[in-house]
Amino acid sequence: MMWPMPRVWGSRYPQNAPGSVMQPSDSELQIMKTLWAREKDGRWGISGLKALTLRSDRSKKNSESDFFKVDEQMALLTDRPRNFHAALASFGPANFLMKQSVLPVVALVDGEKFIRCIGTGFVISATGYVATACHVLLDPIERGYGKVQRLGNTVVFSDALHMGVLIPISPAYGVKGFRFFPFQQSAYWGEWRHSPLLHEPAQFATLADIAICKIAEFPNDVAHQPLMLSLNRFKVGEQAYALGYANMEDIPVTVTNGQISIPEVEWDLYMSVGEVFNVLPQNHIKKETSTPGPCFEFRAKIPGKMSGGPIFGAQGIVVRGVVSRSFSGERHAYGAMMGPIMHLPVKGKDTLKSLMESGNEGIAQIQGQDL
Repeated sequence: MMWPMPRVWGSRYPQNAPGSVMQPSDSELQIMKTLWAREKDGRWGISGLKALTLRSDRSKKNSESDFFKVDEQMALLTDRPRNFHAALASFGPANFLMKQSVLPVVALVDGEKFIRCIGTGFVISATGYVATACHVLLDPIERGYGKVQRLGNTVVFSDALHMGVLIPISPAYGVKGFRFFPFQQSAYWGEWRHSPLLHEPAQFATLADIAICKIAEFPNDVAHQPLMLSLNRFKVGEQAYALGYANMEDIPVTVTNGQISIPEVEWDLYMSVGEVFNVLPQNHIKKETSTPGPCFEFRAKIPGKMSGGPIFGAQGIVVRGVVSRSFSGERHAYGAMMGPIMHLPVKGKDTLKSLMESGNEGIAQIQGQDL
């Protein structure tokens, strides 16, 4: 399998980037993984770029060739890290390197004795922009927790609701654990529609099942580790690779003297693979399926909690979509197209496309007809 070399703009391109890889077996797949760091001139740059092999954890009984838990084989993204922090982010188990970019989305309500694990998200900028499914972000409204209020077309979370993502601590520190990064702001698209029946609450009509959230930057100029995005849509017959935290269970918490403690948590990252068999770029107009907005269908097993995860195309090089929904027990799933929402506002008048072109956020600009 030969991968076309992507052109990356807005950052320095690593000289040791690979241009081709070996064909993986049925029990392993490859994802193009970048390593980001702050440059001496203050700009974000890619300091490593490698085809990261994700293999099946054969100890997992339910693993299949097209749906499997990612194993812990050691991997190295670059042998020339820019700084100490980049070195810690460049080496470790393959699943840890992906878990820096593919994150569990969680919610904690003050006074409750558990953390809700509600879906998956993924990093799209070195400064901390994160994408997930819109229905994951609106989970507190759907399930009625956290005292969420609606002001016009805006949802306001109460101070008692803490929603965000978990990012693992590097195993190089010699400890297991994660950092919680709360969502500071978010953008999603659609409108609230009122029911003619007075007893029914208003429902949100989603334009696209994607939300873009912002978390705080890492301190000390450390980069979040984004995945590379594509504005191009999937093609019928193309393989789609979805990553997410299948069936991740809620996490119990204990509060002692105001301090929260949780048990050691294992988050299993799963890969699901399937062929794209239908592309619906005008679904927001034609309403060809109940999945909101431009979307596509692919034959893959997508259990609960994988919603909001990235869907890779171009043989694992770029993210083309976001996991939206699936049919329980079937290899039939829907993904929301990433390309169309790149032109929608996420911060004032700024769009992801304009933020990408500014070069200030650490979003890789990918050029190539097949990417």
